[in-house]
Amino acid sequence: MAREFEIIGREPLSDGFLKLNRYRLARVAPGRQAPTLVDRECIDGLGAAAVLPYDPVSGCIVLVEQMRVGALGSVPGGLLLEPPGGVIEAGCSGAATARREAWEEAGCRIGAMTPIGVCRPSPGFSDESVALYCGETRVAGVARFGGDPREGEWTRVLVWDLERAIRGLGREPLTPATLIIAVQWLALNRHRVRDLWAASAGEPA
Repeated sequence: MAREFEIIGREPLSDGFLKLNRYRLARVAPGRQAPTLVDRECIDGLGAAAVLPYDPVSGCIVLVEQMRVGALGSVPGGLLLEPPGGVIEAGCSGAATARREAWEEAGCRIGAMTPIGVCRPSPGFSDESVALYCGETRVAGVARFGGDPREGEWTRVLVWDLERAIRGLGREPLTPATLIIAVQWLALNRHRVRDLWAASAGEPA
């Protein structure tokens, strides 16, 4: 099917922490000769990865609590619970990014890792895509706090029973899309990943 929209112009609006552009789009509707012009703003350049650390022995997952500015108006302190994750830097893979962020944000070493998939949290105004993984860990050695203060990042590390997380999904602070997707995936696949990791004899590095 022919593309209905075509980019005919781009105007940079902000080049700060986020890169915001305004796009002028031409839409050719069936039965019309003249295109309709549409303007849309988009936050660009957001490729990220996140991993849900899971301990198959204890049945627990590792989450990080951190402030999210978009939640400040509706959640006390803007504090949400998420899987560790971050931006994929040039030359780095999604899997390597996920391992790095698990260590940086939660002091959590990841052994075997299984891809969950890729999600687009807000395609209406952002090109962000997040590569999601589930990773084997042992919760006994995780940190209490993490993050990189140089990036204005401070995280509190929490160990939750998977069943508790499943029951709380969709209620604050368990509302980030990456968390909901990853926990639901693990709820459906926990037995499969246990067998998979056992067969590969994966041990946290």
